Amino acid sequence: MKRKKIVIIGSGSQFTEFFLQELFKFEEFKGCTLAFVDRKADRLEYEVELANRINKVLDYGLTVEGHTDRKDALPNADFIYCFIAVNSKEAWKKEFELCNKHGIDPYEAYTVGAPGLNFSIRHVPVMLDIAADIEKLCPGAWLILDNNPLSRILAALERHSTVKWIGYCNGHEMIQMALEQLLGKDERTSLRDADPIEREFMVPSGSVDILLAGINHLQWVTDIRDTATGEDLYPQVMETINRMKPGDFPGGYRFIFEAAKRIGFICSPADNHVGDYLWFVDPTIANQCGLKPYPVDQWFGGRLANDWKEIVVKYDTEEAIKTYVSQRRIGWLSLQITRYLLTSGQNYHPALNLVNNGAISNLTNDIIVELPAVIGPDGPKAVQYGTLPEVTAPYCQLIGSISNIVADAAATGSRKLALQALMLDPFIHSISVAEALLEDMLAYSRQYDTRFE
Repeated sequence: MKRKKIVIIGSGSQFTEFFLQELFKFEEFKGCTLAFVDRKADRLEYEVELANRINKVLDYGLTVEGHTDRKDALPNADFIYCFIAVNSKEAWKKEFELCNKHGIDPYEAYTVGAPGLNFSIRHVPVMLDIAADIEKLCPGAWLILDNNPLSRILAALERHSTVKWIGYCNGHEMIQMALEQLLGKDERTSLRDADPIEREFMVPSGSVDILLAGINHLQWVTDIRDTATGEDLYPQVMETINRMKPGDFPGGYRFIFEAAKRIGFICSPADNHVGDYLWFVDPTIANQCGLKPYPVDQWFGGRLANDWKEIVVKYDTEEAIKTYVSQRRIGWLSLQITRYLLTSGQNYHPALNLVNNGAISNLTNDIIVELPAVIGPDGPKAVQYGTLPEVTAPYCQLIGSISNIVADAAATGSRKLALQALMLDPFIHSISVAEALLEDMLAYSRQYDTRFE
């Protein structure tokens, strides 16, 4: 059997630390080649050192490579992960600034609306460049992404490249934890006290099973079950929600549960995410729920060389390495995608981003949806979900259609399409605002490699 090769582009990211923590848990990855790609050589040295230390202690037989140019890493690749972000922290703050200037108050400012357009303007070109390299150097490889703005990048890949791709987001685990907490089925003090960012590093207890579908950062939970008994818990959840006040809900999920009182269904993954998708949000309900702009400065991202040096020093003994690998800080089902592609059977995955193609029957075929799927050696197959509740489907359809327009705008540098995307945005009620905002966004993003003149 050919040794499989996994490439990580943007391996200086903090995600690489979690990636290694999960990869060395599963024997399917023994004997693989693991290739890091990081444009900063001093940082790359420590990433390779950490992987080699774990590899030696656990005797996984990996071949570990380090490259500063992805074109040197991609030949013979089977699976490619990409953790890149274009000047994320500075640019993310800028999105809030630009929107606020024009009277728009986003909460996430990352994946949808005007900020999602500007993020796409910066990220779609580099992702299409990576896709072009894959087409030339390893055309059979799978590109597995959880980069944001995820659905817009995936739409661009689908419409402007030939690469095989799969998208993943761990939002399903975040709402699962919130439901376990709401029902009193998870007694972890650390969960009760966790803020939304800390929850990104945690996983559900497994006491509740959920079924959900929709689009990335706006999935609708349509079934909730007790894992042990199979009991339908949705009636109990809604009864609990309807008798509680916003301040009694888990922090970071108050807007979601308040919205469920009106809509009748729970959405995922967390308040800041869906606050930019559900256009009925207003200052009154935001204040009641403590819904505030995302704390960008607290978010993780790339690590500096000194950060990686400290990590390597920390894992300097056999005991420390084995303890590190045995822990699970984040719901890393992204790596399970590759693991399932390596197997001979079909494996259920609770949430993948794929082209709809009829899987959700009351959404159009061409939008990117997030829903359960099975994964085998031939790739993912979406579960035929059926219909989303009638009251929830329009949110997904409109935003999914806008994402396709944004993907084309960012891929081709079309001002016309970019403006049309803003004019469709339910948070923008003025052509003058849309035009002025677009000019400000393009002026800011001109310093990056975009496809706009």
